[in-house]
Amino acid sequence: MTKKITGIGNAIVDILCKVDDSFLTSQSLVKGSMSLINEKKAIELTKLKMEKISSGGSVANTMSILAQMNCDSYFIGKVGSDEFGQKFIKEFEEIGGKFVGENSYDQASAKSFVLITPDAQRTMCTYLGCAPQINMSDIDEKNLKNSDFLYVEGYLWDNPETIEALRKAISSAKKRGTKVIFSLSDSFCVSRHKEDFLNLLPDLDILFANESEALELICEKEYSSDKLFEFFSRNSDLIAVVTRSSKGSSVFGYGSVLEIPTDLIPNILDATGAGDAFAAGFLYGIINDFDLEKSAKYGNILAGNIIQKVGARFSKEEIQKIKFS
Repeated sequence: MTKKITGIGNAIVDILCKVDDSFLTSQSLVKGSMSLINEKKAIELTKLKMEKISSGGSVANTMSILAQMNCDSYFIGKVGSDEFGQKFIKEFEEIGGKFVGENSYDQASAKSFVLITPDAQRTMCTYLGCAPQINMSDIDEKNLKNSDFLYVEGYLWDNPETIEALRKAISSAKKRGTKVIFSLSDSFCVSRHKEDFLNLLPDLDILFANESEALELICEKEYSSDKLFEFFSRNSDLIAVVTRSSKGSSVFGYGSVLEIPTDLIPNILDATGAGDAFAAGFLYGIINDFDLEKSAKYGNILAGNIIQKVGARFSKEEIQKIKFS
């Protein structure tokens, strides 16, 4: 029987722009971070030269790749009735995903300006519009009841009105035996909502974090596999996956630590979506009952491929060419 996964996240359209480091400095932006901006700032950034416009959003990126890999993938989000919202739904459903979110007819869809510097690092300036305004009426309870996995992103914690709905969805999932997956999303996001995220850990089955997010969560400045193992072991049923860029990934779970190296990528064009692609590969493994090591290897492979192109999603042709062995 095919296993079904439902993701809840910000439905965002990515606008990719190439900039230099001096532009980030002039805008007081921290390289590699995600900053929330207002509509006025969004209008200002539209003056930049746009390299590419495509659907995005962290969980949405992961769900789109899973759909391309023939997984039963559903996405709950909120878009406006504007051209960006229509583009988001169309692109997700064209690749086999199912959009089960809601349209907001009086607000704009979210846009994220992904600023790519020559070193391939991405700095995001995001105008959220109606995307984070998800409440229980937006969440299809019938759809969740039939899901084997529920995937939620930490970015949604930036809107207090959404948190209550997400907590209810997670609690309902746990009662049904649905596996709950959570992404820490961003180190600044962790800093803002650390207490909430720590309290959430006992309800999670799988946690995704990059190195900086994991260190922020455990209040450490330098990476230590032993300290992370000690921390995550407090929740015996939790599988915590930490991505470390060129160093591969570390998987903490079942009383052990797996260090999974990755191939060196000589030509990195854009780090946008590397974590989202990793999550897709890892979850593809979990959905298909792979062991943790093989699942992490799939994650490394997808992440390694996504950073060799501009943008956070694969085309049909690109994903068909990826070799997993």
